[in-house]
Amino acid sequence: MLQQFLPREKTRMQENLARILVIDDERTNINALGTILSPNYIVSVALSAQQAIKYLGSTSCLPDLILLDVVMPQVSGFDLCQQLKKDHRFQHIPIIFISAITDPMEKVKGLQAGAIDFISKPFNTFEVEARIETHLKITTKQQALEAHNQKLQAINSSLTLGPQSLIIDEHTLRIVYKKKSVELTKLEFKLFQLLYAQPERVYSRMQILDLAYPDLRDISDRSIDAHVKNIRKKIKTLGIEHAIIQSVYGAGYRYSSQKLT
Repeated sequence: MLQQFLPREKTRMQENLARILVIDDERTNINALGTILSPNYIVSVALSAQQAIKYLGSTSCLPDLILLDVVMPQVSGFDLCQQLKKDHRFQHIPIIFISAITDPMEKVKGLQAGAIDFISKPFNTFEVEARIETHLKITTKQQALEAHNQKLQAINSSLTLGPQSLIIDEHTLRIVYKKKSVELTKLEFKLFQLLYAQPERVYSRMQILDLAYPDLRDISDRSIDAHVKNIRKKIKTLGIEHAIIQSVYGAGYRYSSQKLT
């Protein structure tokens, strides 16, 4: 059983809190990070790569994020990161390196090993908290999008491949209808895919940005309007005259197939 830092005043809410695993051979760093993070997260700590691997292989509650030191005895943080990313059980867990290493090339090495970020020691409390919060939000959005994609695949699998079907192909980024097809850009396809997975559900522009483009920070909500306009033009070339992507005044957009015949 690893040492844990638990929120003192949120015991009843612990099951809803994100879990952080800190892997560092220096107890000073562990105590500092545990104190910083425990008000908002359930923090478990491991003093070595071996201890971390043993814990991950036996726990029923995997961490939502790992903070990993680089310089550790026997197995370095870089090696451990690569090992975890090769294991299908753990490869989905985001890893942030936190180390005193200042060489830019070493930081690049860490990112190439599979980490999503690199925090330098001595670390700033607010920076650590902000980076963790940001990456957890991104992970949550990615998981939501994956759930949408799985539902979309189930919908596609259940369609009758007849002349009345509208099918989208995520591998070719194409929409197929009555034996005609049209290709979308990657951004257009992600938007259409999101709406198509939940017919009649209205999504606001901000929801579309969060769910369809969780990794893009340079796209504005008004860009959604331009993508919808382009998608509509392309869909019209398939012989679909009415709008299957409909505007809902003051709310956003939805996919509707009620008139699709």
